[in-house]
Amino acid sequence: MKTLKFYKQIVILLILTSGLKANANDTLKVDLSVGADLVSHYVWRGLMLGNSPAIQPTMGITYGNLSFGSWASYSVNPSAFQEVDLYLTYAIGSVTLGVNDYYNPIDSMGLGDRYFNFGKKTTLHTIEPFLALSRIGGTNFSATAGVFVYGNDRDEDFKNLYSSYIELSYATKVKDYGLNFFSGATLNNGYYSDRAAVVNLGVSVTKNLKVTDTFTVPCKGSFIVNPDTQKVYLVFGLTF
Repeated sequence: MKTLKFYKQIVILLILTSGLKANANDTLKVDLSVGADLVSHYVWRGLMLGNSPAIQPTMGITYGNLSFGSWASYSVNPSAFQEVDLYLTYAIGSVTLGVNDYYNPIDSMGLGDRYFNFGKKTTLHTIEPFLALSRIGGTNFSATAGVFVYGNDRDEDFKNLYSSYIELSYATKVKDYGLNFFSGATLNNGYYSDRAAVVNLGVSVTKNLKVTDTFTVPCKGSFIVNPDTQKVYLVFGLTF
């Protein structure tokens, strides 16, 4: 009951702060944004990273084609896995180049963590350069590819595993529903699997839920299968 009450309080708080966006200065063309997702559980690239509802806040700044920001995931119930990331991207038309800094504290309160520790053998950061292509050749296909090049992606001898991930997706619409079919794979032994394998296969359905005549809340449902682990997930989320 306490968890349900807390869950409702978070929903109310997110609604009150939804859609907060600002232009820092129109002449500088700087855009600021802040928001959050509320998800039933946290599944990423075919792996379950949290089996309880999670709040996933985000904030960012964009200047021209350059964007910088942070994204995080915090479980409603205390969890040994939390996440606070940074990202930096540069977009040129349909091509986006970027780098992610994934940071995963090892306890729910972060009491034993050292954020500024970037030691090769001990850091909890993982650095991933990536390339994303949208609407390939004017079609509805998109693709992304990334590889962990440094940090908390190492074997027992502290050697980097260079875990890789590639994904191809196809977006379309049916009436007022958005559909996104996706297939993701890893090319080597590493974080996602102990071999080259398809690890993320599924479809997402999006729709704007009408709350009032002037207010809607985007929602998304995702059916996800990991053929490598033979796991299946159904995730629901709200965006504020």
